Parts: sequence; C-alpha cells; structure tokens
Amino acid sequence: MPRLGSAQRWAVAAGRWGCRLLALLLLVPAPGGASEITFELPDNAKQCFYEDITQGTKCTLEFQVITGGHYDVDCRLEDPDGNVLYKEMKKQYDSFTFTASRNGTYKFCFSNEFSTFTHKTVYFDFQVGEDPPLFPSENRVSALTQMESACVSIHEALKSVIDYQTHFRLREAQGRSRAEDLNTRVAYCHSVDTSQRHHESDSKKPEISLHDVAERSSTTEIPTGEREAAEGVEELPEEDAEEEEVFLKFVILHAEGDTNEALRVQDLLQNDFGIRPGIIFAEMPCGRQHLQNLDDAVNGSAWTILLLTENFLRDTWCKFQFYSSLMNSVNRQHKYNSVIPMRPLNNPLPRERTPFALRTINALEEESRGFPTQVERIFQESVYKTQQTIWKETRNTVQRQLIA
Repeated sequence: MPRLGSAQRWAVAAGRWGCRLLALLLLVPAPGGASEITFELPDNAKQCFYEDITQGTKCTLEFQVITGGHYDVDCRLEDPDGNVLYKEMKKQYDSFTFTASRNGTYKFCFSNEFSTFTHKTVYFDFQVGEDPPLFPSENRVSALTQMESACVSIHEALKSVIDYQTHFRLREAQGRSRAEDLNTRVAYCHSVDTSQRHHESDSKKPEISLHDVAERSSTTEIPTGEREAAEGVEELPEEDAEEEEVFLKFVILHAEGDTNEALRVQDLLQNDFGIRPGIIFAEMPCGRQHLQNLDDAVNGSAWTILLLTENFLRDTWCKFQFYSSLMNSVNRQHKYNSVIPMRPLNNPLPRERTPFALRTINALEEESRGFPTQVERIFQESVYKTQQTIWKETRNTVQRQLIA
C-alpha cells in the first residue's frame, strides 16, 4: 500500500445520484503528499476526483472495493487534455503509477453505473511526489555513515509496517462484511431447518410405555469392565490427536503471482539437492491470519528464502515479509544469516533495483555456474541441527509455561 502523507486539494464531482463520503482522512503534512479516502458509491453512480499536478511528478493511484456486490468497480484516469492514462472495468483492486507529462488538473473517476441495485464502499490512496530524504545530505556523493544507513533501513521498515497495517485493515473490513452476510444466511437457514425438524418430530413421536423402557435398558446394559475399556479406547484419539510438528529446512517467501515459480524452486532444492522438507508460503494453512503464518514459517524453518522477482517490489506484503525476516534474523542469535535472497531463472529482479537492505547479503543466483556450490555451502546439516534443537527447546519451554 502507498505511504501515508498529507491530503491535497480535492474537488469532488458527484454523478447523477450523488455520493456520500464516509470518511476523509487528512494526514500529517509532508512534501511527498498522499490522500486516502473511503466513500460510498451508490448503484448507477459515478464519483470523480481532481488533482493539480506539476510536470515530471511521479504519482501512484491505488484502490480497493471493501464492500458491495462482487467487490468490483470501474476506474478511469485522464490527463488535463482528456487523454486516458488508465482505464479498467470491474476491478476489485489495482495500482497504477505514472509521471505527469504536463502541468494541469488530472481527473480520476470511479463508476458503479453497471450495477442496478448494489452500492459499493471504495477506498483509494493517491500519492503525489516522493518523500523527502531522511537526511538533508542523503543524496551527497560520499557514502552514508553506518548510523545513517541503519536509520534509513529502519525508516523503510517502519513505512512498510504502516503500509501493511492499512492493507490489513481493509482486508479485515472486507472479511467482516462477508462473514456477517454469510452469518445472516446461515442463521436464517438454520432456524427454518430446526423449526421444520421440530414439527416433524412432534408429529411422528412414537408412544413408548414404561415397561418397554425398563426392558430395553436391562437388555442393553454394559458390564463395568467393558464400559471402562470402552472409555479408555475413546480417550486414546484425544491424546494422539496432535501430530508432532516438523522443523522445516527452508520456507520460500514469494509474491502472490510467483506461486508457480516458488513451487519450481522448492522442487529443485528438494529433489535435485536433497534439501527437505521445505515449503512455500502459499502452502501455509488457510483460514489463519497472514501474520501468524509468517511467524510460524520463519521460526519453524532453518532458512528463509526471499524469491526476488519483478513482482517482489510490486507486492507490499513481500516487502513486509522481507523486513520482518531481516529483523528476526538480527534479534535472534540462532537465526543469524538465515535470510537467503534468491534470483530465480524466470523474471529475476535486477541487482540495481534490489532493496538497499538486501544488497549487503550474498544472493543465490540460479543462472550462475556456481549455484550448486552456493547451495551446498549455505544449507549445511550442522546448522539445521543446531536450529532444530533450539526450536524444540523453545517450544517445550512455552508448553510448560502454558501448563503452569
């Protein structure tokens, strides 16, 4: 998600039905300005926004439909001359970056005119310009000091955390809307089904005499010894219900569009180099929070592989993953040097576009001749055993604390 910033001058033009704004967030002023708005878009309606932009300014528009219908909306962006820079139909969410070709007022509109009875709730973030440098002399020719480099890395990590929090709140609002709608339908179906079964049971209830009840109970009585044995058998599955967790050798963190490439790399490491077991992030359990899956994946494996592709920088969740992994490797001694950037064969991220925090780490280059040697040097069995032992001791300590 885009970084937070100050709200620019907005001119809002409602469509034929008009639109009611739910929230207008005016954030802390900064030269690199950004505006976030969440608003309602009724059925058969269109909402437009305007922004004065200087030539050569880089801008980013991101939007997402939070509630309503199929969670889709039409979006259109025009320059001051009316030329269409961006146009998408029935999109649930998207992001578009452009550089202003001339001075003037740029216009972008959201349309729900294709919907005849469903209104939508839309969120968008429009960022104009870049953030100023953290230090006034950051763009100087000489290199930054170690303290300045650390501050820049921490600053970028915090911005990524803020961006992900915004994204998570949107996902939470969307999920809550779906869950409440589903709960309403389930509750209605359950009440109807219960009333029908209750009516049928009352109408078909057989007449049973006390003599029949006594006779049936006497013929089906179970001896005490057999009853205790049966109870013991029933308790066994509860004791063995939880399977022992496996400490993985590696987990691959990847962009959402790189699942197939991550599977290919996983197969390469497991079958060609015998490094198993491993997992990709897309295979983590469904129905759980992403943050919980990320924590389990990083702490439940010896090495964290970051799949550096062109999609890596476009995915905010990927940025959050790699910053979290780096912080984890710094804060935990046994995780030192456990983060492994990797450029795969397909669609690799160029070195010059690699985030600053990852340039100091030697990356796995699949296309290089020394790739097999790199793999053997990094994924050592002794390192895995050490981390596995620490992982088991940590789990046992946590379990004893919970029991106590």
